[in-house]
Amino acid sequence: MPLSEFPIGTNQDTDIKNAYYWFKEFISEKNWERRKNEVENYLSSIVRASRSFSEPINEGTLLVIQKDQIGWYLYLVHTYLFEAHKYEYYQGARVLPIFKRIGMNLDLVKDIEGINKKMKDLFKKRTSEADAILFEILTALLWTRNGWTVKVIEEGKSGKTPDFSVSKGNMEWQVECKRQKKSSDYTYRETKKRQLLISEISKMLVQYNALLHITFHVELISLPDTYLKDVLENLMPTTKTPGRIVSNSKVDIDMSFVDIASIQNHLKTNYVKMNSPQHLELIANKEVDHSSFTSGFIGHFFYVGDDNANNLYISEIINAFGVHCYCDASEAVFSKARDVRNQINDAIKQFSPDKDAIIHIGMETFDGPEVERARLEKILYSMGSIDTHQNKLCWIYYHYFQSYTRSYMDWFFDETVSTATSFINPVFPIEKTFLIIPEDEISIENASHWDKDLP
Repeated sequence: MPLSEFPIGTNQDTDIKNAYYWFKEFISEKNWERRKNEVENYLSSIVRASRSFSEPINEGTLLVIQKDQIGWYLYLVHTYLFEAHKYEYYQGARVLPIFKRIGMNLDLVKDIEGINKKMKDLFKKRTSEADAILFEILTALLWTRNGWTVKVIEEGKSGKTPDFSVSKGNMEWQVECKRQKKSSDYTYRETKKRQLLISEISKMLVQYNALLHITFHVELISLPDTYLKDVLENLMPTTKTPGRIVSNSKVDIDMSFVDIASIQNHLKTNYVKMNSPQHLELIANKEVDHSSFTSGFIGHFFYVGDDNANNLYISEIINAFGVHCYCDASEAVFSKARDVRNQINDAIKQFSPDKDAIIHIGMETFDGPEVERARLEKILYSMGSIDTHQNKLCWIYYHYFQSYTRSYMDWFFDETVSTATSFINPVFPIEKTFLIIPEDEISIENASHWDKDLP
C-alpha cells in the first residue's frame, strides 16, 4: 500500500522530540543514515510474511540490536515520531519514557558538567552500552532535579572512579550507577525452550485454532522438546469445549479457541500491524504479556510504503493459535531472581575510601511478582554481607522499572524505588527518588508496582 494512502499521523510529543534532536547533535547526519540503514536491513531480513510453520519458532523474530544499541534506540524514537508505520511497540515502550523524561528536563541535562563527553562516548565508543549510560544520565538528572550540582567524572583519568560527584553547600557525595541487563540468562534459556516445545505442536495448534494457557510445575529445560506434543496430540482433536484438558505434577493446560470470526470482522475496518499489541490481543481475545505469549497464524499481508523494514500489516487471518506459558517451579523462580551483590561489590571498588558514597542500581521487572519477591529475599540476605568498614558507603537506591504497551496506549511505565542505608549518614540526601515517572504522576504508594494488576 502506498504510504500516501495509509491513514497514519505523526506523533507530536514535544519532550520526546526535543530529546531526539539533542541526541542527534552527537552524530553526523551521514553517520545516522548509515546506522539507520543497517537497522532497517536487519529488520527486513527477519520481519517477513513467508515464515513457514516448519521453521522452528526459536529461530524466529528477535527485534533487538545489541551491537549498536543506541542506534537502535534512536531508530525506535525516530519511527515513533516520523515513520509510525515502522514503529516497534514493545521495544519502543522501554525507550520512549526515557526520552520523555530527558526531554522534560533537557535544560537541566545540558547543564550537567561532563555530559557532552558522556554522550559522545555513547555514540562512538560505547554503542552497545545504551542501557547503562542512559541510566547514568537519568541518575545524574535526578540529583540535579534535587538541587545538587553534578559533575560527570571522566573514566580512566585517575584509576577507578565513580560515575559522578554531587555537591551542595559543604556536602559532597560520590555516586556510582549499576544497571542490570533486561532479563537473566535463565529467562532467555527458558524462552528458547518454550518456543521449541511449541514448535513441535504449532501445525496442530493452528489447525484447530487453539488457545492454550499452560502452567508448568517443573523447569521447562527438564522436559524433552516433544513433551507438549506427546501430551496433546491425542487430546486436541477431540476437544470441542473450553476447559482444562491436562492436569498432572508437571503441567496444567487449559484450552479454548481463537475467535476467527471476530478477528476477520475487526480486520475489515482496521489496519493491524504484525507483532503489534493489537495483533496479539486479537488472537488472545484479551491484553497479554507479550514476553510469555507465543502465537502464529495463516493469513494474508501487505507492506505499507516502498520498503519492507518492520512495516508488515495483516489483511486477513484464516487460522491462528496462541499459547500463554508460565512456570511456577521454585527452581525457575529462584534462578530468574537475580541478586545485586556483584553490582554492589563492583560499585564499591570505584569509590575513594575517604568520601561518602551512594550506589544506584537499575533493574527491570519482567518476570512477575513471584520472581520479584524471591529477588527481594536475595537482596536482603546480601545486604548483610556488605563490608562498609573500608569505605563510606551510606546509601543504596534500588530502581525497579517495567514498561508495556497496549492497543489503546503507546506505553505504560511503572517504577518503584527502595533504599538501604548503612547509617553512616542516615539523613535522606534527596527528596525526589523516581528517575522517570514525574512525582505528581505516582499512582501507587507503600507498595511495589509488580504487586498491582496490569491494565
